[in-house]
Amino acid sequence: MLRRAHLALALPLSLLCSAGCPQQVTPDSLDKKAAAPDPVKPDDPRVVADSGDLYPAKSAPPSEPEAAPGSGSSDETNGVCRLFSPKQPEPVCCPEDLGFDITKIQKHCGEFVYLGESMYGTCGYHFMDPKTEKRRWFRLSAEEHPSAAEAAASHDQLVSTRVARDPNFKSTPVPGVPGAMWSTYNGIHWAFFPGWPQVRKLTWRDGFCSDEGIVEVIKALVATPPIAAKAPRKSLVPGVPDAKPEGEAEKAQPSG
Repeated sequence: MLRRAHLALALPLSLLCSAGCPQQVTPDSLDKKAAAPDPVKPDDPRVVADSGDLYPAKSAPPSEPEAAPGSGSSDETNGVCRLFSPKQPEPVCCPEDLGFDITKIQKHCGEFVYLGESMYGTCGYHFMDPKTEKRRWFRLSAEEHPSAAEAAASHDQLVSTRVARDPNFKSTPVPGVPGAMWSTYNGIHWAFFPGWPQVRKLTWRDGFCSDEGIVEVIKALVATPPIAAKAPRKSLVPGVPDAKPEGEAEKAQPSG
């Protein structure tokens, strides 16, 4: 079964962060705190690589124990991002801003609590539904194709031959978003869309957002002006310019 390489770990609601005063993050402050473009290699025995994403191997060994801030709990002590990974020994912030806005997810997909981001093959943004305490994630990446149609066609070929093994697997246009393409297989959804010099890809799972809601999220990503690779980050939380920790209480708290 096709799955993303993320494992859930419970997080008490008392550890969640809130918004406050603005915090400017400069390129110099990212040194050794943000991820390299791909810290998880395709030959890692825990994962298999396909379609530009990483998925769990069928016989993955036990996950590493928690060993760093942001692993299993939200953490902002790095001064770069609200860091969160369900379970990575050394999670790191995403290396670039691809225009993700958590407020669009909260508006169009549900009133989810934003847990944080981390880089694991692609940039993952993690949420929790406070009513059910179930996790939600959305992953965003830049593609090396000149158009969304070409990126989707390359993706379709890989999925049809190596994953779905269905020659009829094919992306279709995203309704209401000119030039965007999307597809789904076994509960995983992908969307490729224009708007920036680089085509971007959004990935999510069944039940994380309605089709109508995710179309609005994609529209917002398309409409977001391109962000320079080395531009200072405006916030620890994407799309919330004034977000920072409520105080020192969030620092290095263990997960529950």
